[in-house]
Amino acid sequence: MMLIPGPVEVSEKTMEASRLVINHRSESFKNIVRNSEKMLNKFSDSTHSLMITGSGTLAVESMIYSFTKPKDNVLAVTFGEFGNRLIESCQRRGLKVHEINKSIREHLEVGEITDYVSSHREISSVFIIHNETGNGTAIKNLKNVVKESKENGLQVLVDGVSSFAGLPVKINEWGIDVMASCSQKGIASVPGIGIVFIGKEANESLIQSNDIPKYLDAKIGIDFLNKGETAFTPSTGAFNALHNALNELESETIDARNQRHAKIASFLRGKLKESGSKIYGNELNYSDTVIAFEPSVPATKLRAELLKRNIEVANGMGELNGKILRVGNMGLVSEKIAAEFINTYQEILSEGITLN
Repeated sequence: MMLIPGPVEVSEKTMEASRLVINHRSESFKNIVRNSEKMLNKFSDSTHSLMITGSGTLAVESMIYSFTKPKDNVLAVTFGEFGNRLIESCQRRGLKVHEINKSIREHLEVGEITDYVSSHREISSVFIIHNETGNGTAIKNLKNVVKESKENGLQVLVDGVSSFAGLPVKINEWGIDVMASCSQKGIASVPGIGIVFIGKEANESLIQSNDIPKYLDAKIGIDFLNKGETAFTPSTGAFNALHNALNELESETIDARNQRHAKIASFLRGKLKESGSKIYGNELNYSDTVIAFEPSVPATKLRAELLKRNIEVANGMGELNGKILRVGNMGLVSEKIAAEFINTYQEILSEGITLN
C-alpha cells in the first residue's frame, strides 16, 4: 500500500492503459488528447488544459516562463519546501521576487496581499502554492485570496500540483489566470504528464516569445492542442492512462472526489491525534491531500515498521526529515484503505516494539 504524496496507486485499467504505444499524429491519439482536455477543462473550469510529457515541476516552470518576463516584479507566498522551490524557479527566470513567508501555524489572511502590494506597486503577479506537501498545509481560502489579488490588478498563478482533484478549485469562476498540476496525484494516473490549466484572460493574452525554451512555451503547446495534438513527441502510454483516469474521475465526479479527500483527511487526523501524534497545521490551513504528523515514537523507525507491513508513507523533507511522517491522501484512497493504515499504525504502537 503506497500512501505517499505522489505517485499514487492507480486502477488496474489505468495501469494497463499506460502500455499504449501509438502514432502520436494519428486520429486515435488526437481523440485521446481532445477528450482528455475536454474533461480537464470541465473539472477545473479552465479554458485550456495543456498536457506536456513531464512532471508537475515541468508544468510549474512552463507556467512561470510562459506567463512572466525577466525582471518582472512578482509576489510569492510560501509555506515551506515547495513554496521555496517555486521561488527558486522564479529567480531562475530572472524575476524579482518579493516574498510572504508563512509558518505551519499560520494562514494567509485577507488583506495581507493588499497590504504588501500597497507599498510595492511594481508587483504585477502573485504566485501561490495551493497545497504544501512538505508539511501538510494548504491555502483553504484560495477563492478569497484570488479575489483580493485580482482587485489589486495582479495576475494570479497557482501551483496546484498536489491540490487538483483533491481540493476544490475553479479557474475561471474564481479568476485564476494559470494553474499547474500533474497526472500522478489527485487524478490517480501514472506519472508522466504535467498539466497547465489556463484561464480565459490569460489565454487571450498569451503570446509566443523567443526567450522561452520551446518545450516550456505554452503558446506553442496551445497552437498544437487546438489541432488535438502535442507539440513534441509525447509519452503515448501516459496520455492514455490519464485519459482512463479522467474517465474514472468523471464517473465519481470531481465534487465527490474532493469531498472524499476531506472526509478521509479528517478521519486520519482524528485517529492520529488519539494515538498521541502531533498533527502539523491547524483548522485554518490543514491539507486534505497530505497529513503531516510528528509521531509519539521516532519517525524513521515507525516508517520502517510500517514498511515491514507493506505500508509506505513518506519522510519529512528538509529540516523536517527524520522528524515527521507524511501520509498521502490522494486519488483512490478509500475509507477502507485509511482504516487499514490506522489499524496497522495502532497495532505497531500497542505491540510495544522498541522504537527508542
